[in-house]
Amino acid sequence: MIGKKEIQQWKLEEVVQLVDLFKTYKNIAVIEVSRLNDKQVQEMRKILRGKAIIRMSKKNLQLLAIESFKTSTKNKNLDELANKIPGQAALCFSNMDIYELKKIFNNHEWMVPAKPNEVAPVDIWVPAGDTGLPTGQVISELNMILRLPTRIQNDTIWIREDTRTHKAGDIVNVKQAAVLKKLGIKPVESLIKIKYAWSEGELLTEDILYMNIEQFKQDILAAYIPAQKLALEMGIIDRETLKPLTQKAYREALAVLFEIPVFIEDMQDEYIKKAVRNANIINSVILGEVITSQPKEAEGKDKKDKKGKDDKEEEVGIGGLFG
Repeated sequence: MIGKKEIQQWKLEEVVQLVDLFKTYKNIAVIEVSRLNDKQVQEMRKILRGKAIIRMSKKNLQLLAIESFKTSTKNKNLDELANKIPGQAALCFSNMDIYELKKIFNNHEWMVPAKPNEVAPVDIWVPAGDTGLPTGQVISELNMILRLPTRIQNDTIWIREDTRTHKAGDIVNVKQAAVLKKLGIKPVESLIKIKYAWSEGELLTEDILYMNIEQFKQDILAAYIPAQKLALEMGIIDRETLKPLTQKAYREALAVLFEIPVFIEDMQDEYIKKAVRNANIINSVILGEVITSQPKEAEGKDKKDKKGKDDKEEEVGIGGLFG
């Protein structure tokens, strides 16, 4: 008979601590740590002290904690949270807004060595100067593996000139990665990135968390005019279409009014404007001239203003004779 395997005490304690963290904090960010080093994680813990807790645990313990938390609280989307946890992940617990947490991560960038058998994201250069490495077997590694131009000076190895060892897109093999690390070359930018997050029952995926907001705004603006045009054509009435639909109805009503043999005194100004527009079209085609006209009220006002101006000028002129 095979006996039931006993769960180690430290594992039980870890699950209990994780459940307590789930209950204490409303936001949980899942961080994939396979591309991070311990130094990055430790430094970020110091930066987040008092704001967030980064907890690194085995995946099976994380899943047990999520299941226990789901049973005791009935919160939503916890199954999705469990299903998306990668093989090597840390959980970051915080009550601060998840986007503020992302901003802190983005503001702290590390330069790290190239990893073995991975694609170089940028050109990798070894600068000229003293490597600080003593002479010996390492000089053949520099010459043979990285093809670096070297010389010996003051019992250390020097690189004669700046040398590019890899172009962006090249594979960095195991030996090359080891020698680059030995030289202290750290060409790769590394950020702690949120894989996805659970925030008060809502699951936030990576594409939402790292959306380009400016591009999103531009896309919305680009879609607005065609959408409004379609809504106007379909006669859909809402807050965005009410004013342009009213203006369109007014223009169409005027067009109908000008076609029927009825004179409406209240619309006298519109008749004059229409007549002037038609006359301008004819004159511009035949004579290249433009007629200007105004409604009667404005025209009367202009005459009155002109008359007053003439009277004033005459008065000034007469007064000047007796000056």
